[in-house]
Amino acid sequence: MVNSETSEEAGVQMTMDYVLARLATCFGQKADNFADFMAMGLRAEGWYATEAVRYLAGPAAGNVVKVEQVRGPAQGDTGFNPDLQLNIGGQSYQLAIKPMLLQGEAGISHYFSQELPGLFRWLDNLRGRAALLTIAFPCSTGDKEWTNAVGEAESAYGVKIAGQTEFVVPRPPLPMVKACIALWRHSSVVPSTEDSAG
Repeated sequence: MVNSETSEEAGVQMTMDYVLARLATCFGQKADNFADFMAMGLRAEGWYATEAVRYLAGPAAGNVVKVEQVRGPAQGDTGFNPDLQLNIGGQSYQLAIKPMLLQGEAGISHYFSQELPGLFRWLDNLRGRAALLTIAFPCSTGDKEWTNAVGEAESAYGVKIAGQTEFVVPRPPLPMVKACIALWRHSSVVPSTEDSAG
């Protein structure tokens, strides 16, 4: 017998999967912007929340998730303030979006040691009421440095990737690269691989 808390969290996880798929589509359709960001060395922090609102506030997404509030860099906030407050099943959830432009000194190790730990602690504090969307570029979900960093973060901070995917970033005349988009949640609310298989 499934209790109501387990059923509710399964519904939230399905909605989070939808949010990830919707935003991966959104950002994948804007791949040229990512090529520009790389060429100019821009993180473009507030841009991601603005684009996310466009894809999550429309009629197609409105039956699943509602954007209650926009904060963070898109609203001129300094310091940390989660980008979006989402209503899922009548409950409020916080979503922070973290772009990770992997160039020069700011490689994967920099983000995982300097910029993400505070966000992982935030996920720990809010447990099931928060999610973190990271967009690393150029990066692929199969990159060894990425998978190692993810494994170390999951062990050290009690967080887990609830889903991830990637999209191609064309950069003519340069070779195309990929961008990795991942949705992180507290490990206590992410089904284990064994749970989802059975």
